[in-house]
Amino acid sequence: MIRAFAFVTALALLSAGTVGIAQESKTPPKLKALLITGGGYHDYKAINPILTQKIVELARVTFEVKSGLDPLKDAKFADGFDVIVYNFCFDNASEKGMVENALKATKEGKPTVLIHCAMHSFRESEEWTDLCGMRTRRHDPYRALAILKADKEQPILKALPDEWKTPGDELYQTIKLGDRSKVLLRAKGEKPDSEHIVAWTSTYGKGTVFATTLGHDLKTVNLPEYHRLLAHGLLWACGKLGQDGKPAEGYGGTEKK
Repeated sequence: MIRAFAFVTALALLSAGTVGIAQESKTPPKLKALLITGGGYHDYKAINPILTQKIVELARVTFEVKSGLDPLKDAKFADGFDVIVYNFCFDNASEKGMVENALKATKEGKPTVLIHCAMHSFRESEEWTDLCGMRTRRHDPYRALAILKADKEQPILKALPDEWKTPGDELYQTIKLGDRSKVLLRAKGEKPDSEHIVAWTSTYGKGTVFATTLGHDLKTVNLPEYHRLLAHGLLWACGKLGQDGKPAEGYGGTEKK
């Protein structure tokens, strides 16, 4: 009788352990993001810790942060990462090989996220502009902005209000939207009838691209709407955001609901 009880107990424990292992196996590994940052005009030492922390709260991702452009000198800089995030400002950088390596990574299928001054970097490279998905070279004076949805059905925007405000940012002037780009957000310019595109999606070769010109300083970077925009943009680029605007199973962050 005692032996039978022990046998049944062992089976129960084994079964519970198997269920536990099965449940754990459903949790996917974290996405690995490489954040390349640095350059002038922006306080990246203050900006990046906030962005990485807040994105992690909303998306199952871990960040490796590298400052400067030296990583781009390596043709294999993107190997081992699921997504590349550019949050830098190197307007006249043109060292041979760096731009080409960045272009190659996205073109071959690496999901890519571009933030703010990344669109004003590598000015001499028309191909970089094509990767970014929009041509812009100037911005309006720094001021408060109203941010408006241009595509209410896009999953990246489903969890965002139709309109939200930032107390201060630079409104980059749209010269030309790329042929493969789709507008997500607009912001009102200096004139009442003036608007510029501030977020969009695109493709470059096999790579998916999410980009926003918002994020000059902490006025925008501290906003929960901005955190969700970046987190869901990153998940979308990686194919981990559902059509309902929610992270795919297992790809939500650490945020307490």
